[in-house]
Amino acid sequence: MSSGTLKRMRLSEQTIQYIDAFAEQEGFTGARKNVVVEQIIKEHQDMKSKETSFITQEVASTVRKEMRQVLNKILLGTNNTDRNTQVLIELVNGMMVNENVSDIVTTDDMEAQPVRTAKACVHERIKHMQQHKATQTYKRKRMKD
Repeated sequence: MSSGTLKRMRLSEQTIQYIDAFAEQEGFTGARKNVVVEQIIKEHQDMKSKETSFITQEVASTVRKEMRQVLNKILLGTNNTDRNTQVLIELVNGMMVNENVSDIVTTDDMEAQPVRTAKACVHERIKHMQQHKATQTYKRKRMKD
């Protein structure tokens, strides 16, 4: 005798036909229906587990691809900024050597009007680029929908 719990259930004729067809197809001829039902449930659980694993892998793959694209853009922007900064340092250093400047006044001590003008210009340029990028992103999303 089996060590399971005895339960009585009402099953539709269609369900019984499915259990019988499954038993015949899988070679459970002569087996009790509870053995067949347990096998169907086991296969269903295995399939659900595999399905969950597959979905997890797909999500991870998609996130990896998206992150790679975003990080590549950031890396390119960082490289460009670093290159521009190094060029500016070299230019300023050359000017300092050419003018025989021995020391400087920092912007903490006194900020010249040209520096304030340059900061305002850069601030507006960045704001414009952010707005342009937001508009382009919005247009791409609308086209996908």
